[in-house]
Amino acid sequence: MIGNGLWALLNNPGELATLRADTSLVPTAVEEMLRFDGPIQLNNRRLLDPMTLGGSILPVGTPITIGIGAANHDASQFADPDRFNVARKPNRHLAFGQGDHVCVGMNVARMEGRIAFTRLLAKFPKIALAGEPERDRRVRFRGLRRLPVRVG
Repeated sequence: MIGNGLWALLNNPGELATLRADTSLVPTAVEEMLRFDGPIQLNNRRLLDPMTLGGSILPVGTPITIGIGAANHDASQFADPDRFNVARKPNRHLAFGQGDHVCVGMNVARMEGRIAFTRLLAKFPKIALAGEPERDRRVRFRGLRRLPVRVG
């Protein structure tokens, strides 16, 4: 989340400037980072009840894959969903799941993100890309293997 979030800020310098100008937006920005380019893109479940999908009835026990990343870009839920907006409200993303399957570490992850970006912005007035980033090639998990930056 921290690498994806920094990459989003570097690709959206206006949003980085907004966040620098008003660091009280860091918690909101972290939520947007989770929505915009969350680390978990797919998850698997098995149906507990029959479900109709596309005119077909899927029986109990059918394995399904949930597209969390796609859901977090649903235009019926998010205005201008492909725009990174550090002040986005409301932001009811699904990065940590929902209900019985919510991530038990979500509060720690949020806290880590808030601390990381608050300190990064406070310590380094300049942050710039210093080389070509390298994406991790996995589909289920989205992140960067390398994100070279220059700070000053």
